[in-house]
Amino acid sequence: MKTIWLAGMAALAMLQGCASVSVDQMTPTGGMVTSARGGGGWDETPMKQIKQRDSVVVLTHLKWDPQAGSAGNHAVKWTWYSEDKVVAIREKEVKFDKTPMRLNWHLPAGNFDPGHYRVIVTVDNKIMDTQEYDIVR
Repeated sequence: MKTIWLAGMAALAMLQGCASVSVDQMTPTGGMVTSARGGGGWDETPMKQIKQRDSVVVLTHLKWDPQAGSAGNHAVKWTWYSEDKVVAIREKEVKFDKTPMRLNWHLPAGNFDPGHYRVIVTVDNKIMDTQEYDIVR
């Protein structure tokens, strides 16, 4: 009986060590679209117009409680729309190491025709950020 109890306590300790923060405990604290030239670095300056020769950079800031520790791995997806038509999707598994957290994805603006676009960022299928911008020549 004592062996079963010890095994149960060990399993419980392992589960607690693997616990992660759920997406419902995460709070978006800001987001923006900005641009980068030549796939290089970028400034965190919100932009509403991105030139086709540059890259579109989508930044989303999140936080969670408790603030100590990792929130575990979560599926992050960026979905771009032109009107109501999906024009691009990018997704990856992200380890949420510490809060606050900055998510980012960038891709060439030349992938898009000139016009108005919207990008929606989800974490585990929950919308965390929506941004709108225009691609110009």
